[in-house]
Amino acid sequence: MNDEFEPDEGGEPEKIDLSGLVGAIQPMADFYRTQNAELMKQLAEAVIPTERIGQAFARQIFESSGLSDRFREAMEPLHERLREQWRDLFASIGSLKDRIYPENLRDAEPKLNELKELLLEEGIPLMWVPGPKVVRALLDALDAIERRRIVGRRWRGIVNDCEAVVRSVDHPGLLEARDFALDCVSALRDGHTNPAQALAANLLDSLMHAHFEKDDRVKRTSNKKGKAKFDLNDYSVREALTFAPVWYAYAEFWVHKGDPIPRMFARHASAHGVSRTQYSRINAVYGLMLAASVMKFFDVELER
Repeated sequence: MNDEFEPDEGGEPEKIDLSGLVGAIQPMADFYRTQNAELMKQLAEAVIPTERIGQAFARQIFESSGLSDRFREAMEPLHERLREQWRDLFASIGSLKDRIYPENLRDAEPKLNELKELLLEEGIPLMWVPGPKVVRALLDALDAIERRRIVGRRWRGIVNDCEAVVRSVDHPGLLEARDFALDCVSALRDGHTNPAQALAANLLDSLMHAHFEKDDRVKRTSNKKGKAKFDLNDYSVREALTFAPVWYAYAEFWVHKGDPIPRMFARHASAHGVSRTQYSRINAVYGLMLAASVMKFFDVELER
């Protein structure tokens, strides 16, 4: 900013002392900067209520909603329009969940600690599938054992949910994969659970290889013992919630090291540990949910 006005003809420039103005504006700038950080947290908690939320994940929610730009716009003009812009800004919060969550999660209002437990500790997909009633039952369940029983009892409805999501996929690069997912649906309904699980596991792996470069794929599937867990803060909100259970499903498994075959669905164990321990109808449903969720993610995110 120039602190001089042009002089009158024949006169000296009139120098303006701005020190007082700067001193008056600085506290206001500090206030808005503080409010920006607090608002990000409040907006994030409005979508994913929790007592503790990572700052980076809060920022992802805030920015992915498109409200960050509107917030900056509302902060810039310090005049009468400010009040109106604030009103428009907070009116947008009501639709924030619709922009981040798929339809099956919008009414559930899951807390972040609930999401982390189901996605990272139990490997249950929640993005796009299963349907809202099953999501609500899973969130209300007391523990992992009950949640697995819910999947076992409601498998037919979950398969229907997966079919509906898979049929909604229309990206040209996913049509072949969509047909294989529908084959998996048919196999489950016809009682061919073992072929359904094998197909779902390999379809999931094929999707990851087809649509991620090696480094990006490895980052999302490197679930090694003693290593860091999948970090939600490293991804956009939609991507974090989609690929956290994928990371779980890629748990390290080595036959030659004598690793016990896991009972939960695992991609590597489905390929290299074929057994009654790994293969089951429940695990086939888990595999189908993962494939359907990842496929729909690419359907939404890939360029057309």
